Amino acid sequence: MSTHTEDEKEECPKCPEPFTAHGKCLDEVRLVFDDQQELYVSQNFLILSSPVFEAMFKNDFKEKQQSAVLLKEKSYTDFHEFLMCIHPGTLKPVTEANVLRIVPIAEEYQVDSIIQSCKSVMKNWLEKEYVSAKSKTGFYMFHIKPTRQCLSILTTSLALNYISLVDNAVDIIAKMPHRIYYGSYKPDTLCTDYHSNTQEINGKKITYRKIIGECKTVFQTLPAELRCTILSKRLALDKDNVVK
Repeated sequence: MSTHTEDEKEECPKCPEPFTAHGKCLDEVRLVFDDQQELYVSQNFLILSSPVFEAMFKNDFKEKQQSAVLLKEKSYTDFHEFLMCIHPGTLKPVTEANVLRIVPIAEEYQVDSIIQSCKSVMKNWLEKEYVSAKSKTGFYMFHIKPTRQCLSILTTSLALNYISLVDNAVDIIAKMPHRIYYGSYKPDTLCTDYHSNTQEINGKKITYRKIIGECKTVFQTLPAELRCTILSKRLALDKDNVVK
């Protein structure tokens, strides 16, 4: 039996990624997205993976007769990433690069194994960002990206009601320079041109100025009580700190 290396699989037209080719399963179901892209999945695979899909196909849902599931307001790319994480042939790991994209899907379809992996990755990510920022105290520029990442984790945790992760994120964000997400920001001596200096986030290079703008926007969308908690904790950590 012939085998393919990883590089060969990427180039081989006969080796499409799982779920992207029609006709691989006798019990195939089409997952149809708003942009009309489709993924092709075994019905039994979905039933075994998710109690939500199990209920859908074992009860009298229209999808049972049509062999198609319309996934409205879902991202084709994110859902494919989620499926790759539960496919027994790939078991793609949950990482910082994909966790915030797949954890809402894992929750919606109640895939407990992925949910637990996502929570663990998010917790470790928060701690890593804090350690990274703490090791470079004194210069705001080194705290800009960690603050943005922590705010992203916080908003996702809040939306999914992950209370423990929300508390962790709040504690860590409170230790970051508050001017990054609230009040005025004054570039330090190592960041004299924060209009053009960049950091890479999610594979894209973004200027410090834009990241700070995003931090302020995200912070303002948080519930008022949570914003007050973060600022109160920040003040308690540094009695000389003045919020401007």
